Amino acid sequence: MDYIFNEDIFKKNFNFQELGEDGAGTDALRLRHNPDKNFRLFPYKVNKNERYFVRDISEVVSDFLKLVMGIESNGIDNEKLMKKLKENIDIDENEIPIFETIIHKMFFRDGKFLAKNIELYAYQPYSENKSIHNLAFFLYCVLGIGEHEHKLILSLKEKHSKNVLEDLVSQSILKCSKVINSNEKKYFPIIEGIQDKFKKDFEFMLLHDMTDLEDITALLDLYYFYYISQTAVVLDNFCSGNRKKTVEFYYALDWEKVSGNRKCCLNGWKGLQQKINHLFSHAITLELINQHDDESLMYDYIMLGEYVADNQEKDREVACKIQRTEATYIECIGDYKKFSEIPEPFGKTETEKAIKHLFECVKEQFYNTKRTEANESYFMKFVNYAKGRWLKNRRKLGMVLNLTERDIIFLTKISLGDSDKIKLEELFREYNLRGIYLDNASKKLLQEFFTKLNLIDKKSDSGDAQYVKRIL
Repeated sequence: MDYIFNEDIFKKNFNFQELGEDGAGTDALRLRHNPDKNFRLFPYKVNKNERYFVRDISEVVSDFLKLVMGIESNGIDNEKLMKKLKENIDIDENEIPIFETIIHKMFFRDGKFLAKNIELYAYQPYSENKSIHNLAFFLYCVLGIGEHEHKLILSLKEKHSKNVLEDLVSQSILKCSKVINSNEKKYFPIIEGIQDKFKKDFEFMLLHDMTDLEDITALLDLYYFYYISQTAVVLDNFCSGNRKKTVEFYYALDWEKVSGNRKCCLNGWKGLQQKINHLFSHAITLELINQHDDESLMYDYIMLGEYVADNQEKDREVACKIQRTEATYIECIGDYKKFSEIPEPFGKTETEKAIKHLFECVKEQFYNTKRTEANESYFMKFVNYAKGRWLKNRRKLGMVLNLTERDIIFLTKISLGDSDKIKLEELFREYNLRGIYLDNASKKLLQEFFTKLNLIDKKSDSGDAQYVKRIL
């Protein structure tokens, strides 16, 4: 692998303006910060319009399942569906109006097709909010969905619970479905290990009929937050990042009282948010690093770090190319004059130092120009989602990562898998594998919660080896 930087491609992708072009002077910004051209990192756009936010992951389920099932559908037309249904059934002419009314009430709302079964979710219409598709495609990419999941979900159609009318509608719809043939550039998965866990949970849910909208939403909620939070940490570690190591972020139970010295306050959202604030700077830095014409090549920080570690003689060469990238970039940022004051960062290699300095240049011009609003509008897409789903305002303590009773029940179901019961300590380890950490105080309260639900099975009177039984 040879690291490449192509200045001509940079100028094209970043809408570079020459001095004097359209009045552009030495004090002007002469480019546009465009992520996602050569390196797709996050599914966000710089747009403050709230209609383009995705706060509820249930909105993403239909598009996500379209991708998993490999079908293209922009909803089902009532008249076309009725025509197909009439071809498949023998019905008296006088009963057709009643039949049409029943179908319309069951499967349509405000003139749009409404699915109540996993087999039909994918046939709901596309939203006008393109952010929904972007997020669905992002999850499809970074969670590693592939041929196995495609075949699995299609093979389980006969096992999914359906009533007679749902079965008729399903058969009629499938006859007119289209296969997706997308050349859309995929998002780059920064962290590893999460994909296998997600796919096992997804398969378990499909095989055990945990397929209603609430369950699929809960799974995507869990892994979306897990992926973004861990990725934010790995990116901030640059070339020293570890794709497979999970950083511990602690949650509090929704009903418990917390104090400032608890892990949920010390090692929770407060520390994570500082890293979330860097999302746009990382997206631009990685885009800058990937300005070349080889679509098969995408470099992230870790890849470049591993490359120069294995080829130490290339370290200086790669660092020089990144420094050239930086020089080309800052030449276009005429409205920020303090790049020379950015200190030399620490790094194990010259390449890592160059990457960190480029990142600091990107970050500082966002923080100290009118573009601070653009930077904020990018990462706030995730922050606003987190506030609505995973955070609770603990007043003086601020926002704290939060688990509701519904979260606990869902996590416990997928953690048990096919087992009838699981050791309490093993259950906590299963939570950890999904990015959920609890301190001892929360664990004790959770044990009491399971006891109240009569889900604790003690092996002995001493309380040793306590088991949590299956939740129906």
